[in-house]
Amino acid sequence: MKRVLPMVTITVGCLLLLLGSVAGVVNRQVLDGPRFAHHIDAIRTDPDVTRELGRAITARVLELDPDLVAVRPLVESVSTTLAGSPALRPVVLRAAGRLYTALADPSSAPIVLRLADVGAVLTASLQAAAPTLAAPLPDDFDVTLARLGNGSFAEQAVQFVHWVELLAWLLPLCGLALIGIGVAVSKDRPAAGARAGFGVIAAGVLLGSAVLALGVFADSLAGRGELRPVLIAGAWRELDGPLLWMSGALVACGAVAVLACAQLTARDRPGQERAWRSLLSTTTAPGLLGRAAVLALLGAALIARPDQVVRLVAGIAGFLLLLQAVVDLLAARKTAAASGGLRLPRRIVVPLALVPAVFVLVAMVAVNAEPGEDHIRVEPTQAGACNGHRELCNRPYDEVAFPATHNSMTAADEDWYLPEQPTGIVRQLDDGIRVFLIDSWYGQATGQPSVVATAEGSKVAALAEAEATYGPDVVKSDLRLRDAASLTPTGPRIPYLCHSMCELGAVRWDTQMTAVQRWLAAHPREVVTFFIQDEVTPADTNAVFQTAGLLPYVHTQRPGEPWPTLGQMIDSGRRVVVLMENHGGGTRYPWLLQGFDWVQDTPFENAKLTDMSCRLERGSPENPILLVNHWLDGIRSLVTDARTVNTKGVLLPELRRCERERGQLPNFVAVNFYDQGDLVSVVDKLNGF
Repeated sequence: MKRVLPMVTITVGCLLLLLGSVAGVVNRQVLDGPRFAHHIDAIRTDPDVTRELGRAITARVLELDPDLVAVRPLVESVSTTLAGSPALRPVVLRAAGRLYTALADPSSAPIVLRLADVGAVLTASLQAAAPTLAAPLPDDFDVTLARLGNGSFAEQAVQFVHWVELLAWLLPLCGLALIGIGVAVSKDRPAAGARAGFGVIAAGVLLGSAVLALGVFADSLAGRGELRPVLIAGAWRELDGPLLWMSGALVACGAVAVLACAQLTARDRPGQERAWRSLLSTTTAPGLLGRAAVLALLGAALIARPDQVVRLVAGIAGFLLLLQAVVDLLAARKTAAASGGLRLPRRIVVPLALVPAVFVLVAMVAVNAEPGEDHIRVEPTQAGACNGHRELCNRPYDEVAFPATHNSMTAADEDWYLPEQPTGIVRQLDDGIRVFLIDSWYGQATGQPSVVATAEGSKVAALAEAEATYGPDVVKSDLRLRDAASLTPTGPRIPYLCHSMCELGAVRWDTQMTAVQRWLAAHPREVVTFFIQDEVTPADTNAVFQTAGLLPYVHTQRPGEPWPTLGQMIDSGRRVVVLMENHGGGTRYPWLLQGFDWVQDTPFENAKLTDMSCRLERGSPENPILLVNHWLDGIRSLVTDARTVNTKGVLLPELRRCERERGQLPNFVAVNFYDQGDLVSVVDKLNGF
């Protein structure tokens, strides 16, 4: 019984560790809301899924207009392109977020996950390609991917979510505890530790084998030419990578434990070389079987998933270093004993040798039980530089050119409709943007967690501005996409960053400014500017900056005084300039500068490239700062337009022309989709670099 108990305890512990590892991967990759939504979008853009979605959209189109069968190949081509288009990403992320809420919240309403409300876009595409055949499709055209009700399936799904969240940390910890108990109660603890290591290796091999087998099965599903099997295969491709990583981690941790204990099991064996052979060159039947299983797993992985195996190489190299550390530790013990030096007893050496494996296993539990967080990226900067260049330190603020973004808050990767930038403000700061054109409005939270309603008192003006910018049909369609046409506000009236209507996209202003403050603290030699279309009062704007901890950073420019140099602003700590389009801060908040008392700009409504002009739009020609608005208006071609107008061959000559015509350096160079073209390098050219 004394021999059986440790073996049973260790075996059960390894099994629990295996199950807990799977639960941890599911918890981290599936049951974390943002990751779940991004996995859904990644599945949508899988080539096999995109192809089948294109066919499903085509079938739906032909149901609504059978005459289009005459150009079915054209319809299917347009539909397939649309199904995989990045333009649908915000829609899919929003729908996936609602599906996740329904899975995780037992009180949620029934939900249908739709690909998109794509009628208007598809109709426009078909009309352009085949104007004589394309008929308008309903605005609420959609393709259903999944349906979830409040019946038994929904209840089971909710229970599954909560059980996995619990098991993701409970099972691995129980497994580690049982393995520890099994080793502790064994008469020969090093031998028991080695058996536990082999058990963990077996768990990893079993997991890896199952992942590869299911991967082959999923690939076979993808060849059936039906939407549902292809969706299942695409979903599995999103999971098999993390599961294979977990398999490799288990095998490596087990190997560390085996090496640590194998040398202590047989004291008459010569040190390091025999310890390696005990694991890699065994001649026993169990050892040969285990090695065969590992080699078979690696061979199958190289055939089935070569790209993922390549990514595993770095991780394997790290574990090999841990193995070598264990071997050196054990060799040091034997060398010290043989020379009559300090003798380290087993009760000290065994725990020390097992530390790497235990550390990695505990880290796996912690990582999978709790999703990670994004951190501010700190890039190395030139010592003593100001905004990246020493030469700028001695230049006055109004003699420096800065890269700027238009509607900076409307990020394509943050669930905005009609976005005009690829990423949010902090990522733009990382990428070199230093001037941000943003809009502040009052909004209120609603019953839909990620949808904000424009607050009463601002709604009429916001709707009018949105319709003037995008057209009433586009606004109506986008509001329906977000189920936002008749939202009921439930939260307080607070400042948000919105582009006119908060229903089309919003982020809490104080939260965004807090992130900016963290970035500024991590980058002490950068000068940053905000030019705000302020629909929020100066008092509430001041409260936002105070809450975010930005008041110590703001610069107050006095009328009639020359602008300080960038170096002076950095040395004083006052390196954030805030300009307001509508209302300055007056004597109470003098750092809220009346924007067009300081800035003059160029026209911002340009239908085509030849419409761009350097003539005065707002402000006085005597104002010291020149803002060049360099983008086109077409909302259906924002990215491709930016790809054209942001290139050096277009942007730099336009800026030089404005410099000649206006008689001063373009200070703020504002564009859409700053990641397209050569904005930062062109601004460097303006600054003489």
